[in-house]
Amino acid sequence: MQEPEDFQELTDDNFFTVAEVYQLTEMVNETLANVTYHYWVNRANGQLFEVLDWITFNFDSGKNLSITAGPESDGIKVSEPDIDTERKRIEEEFKGVVTIESRDVSKTKYWVDTIGKSITPSFIKHEGRVLNDSIVLKFEGAEPVEIFLGLEGLEVDDYDEEV
Repeated sequence: MQEPEDFQELTDDNFFTVAEVYQLTEMVNETLANVTYHYWVNRANGQLFEVLDWITFNFDSGKNLSITAGPESDGIKVSEPDIDTERKRIEEEFKGVVTIESRDVSKTKYWVDTIGKSITPSFIKHEGRVLNDSIVLKFEGAEPVEIFLGLEGLEVDDYDEEV
């Protein structure tokens, strides 16, 4: 019997590392201060193409955590990007046609009600190990937010527990 074409065997790339799981669980009980999206922006040929490459969460405690779609959008990764260095590298490499733009999204639809709220437990899916295709952030007194891999980079949406 032949397997469906879209079947993909799970590999280590499909799971968070133990270190990443610890970093994610350290977010529990942290109070969200602000959220910044870092977009990879391509303006070639008069067209605008943006990919959400990193999301940085800053907490009242002074800690922060960044996630990315991975180098080949192969899974969500916890990362510690040096955005300024990356921005300079990309602008030099692509002669300003491709840039990295950072935007504070704390007052946008998905985040406005979460600022000043603590993150509560249970935000990642389990399958023996922890899959890295989605993270659900739950907050005291606010609707949960899901971050997942899109066709290109990260995507953010309301979390629907009934799916």
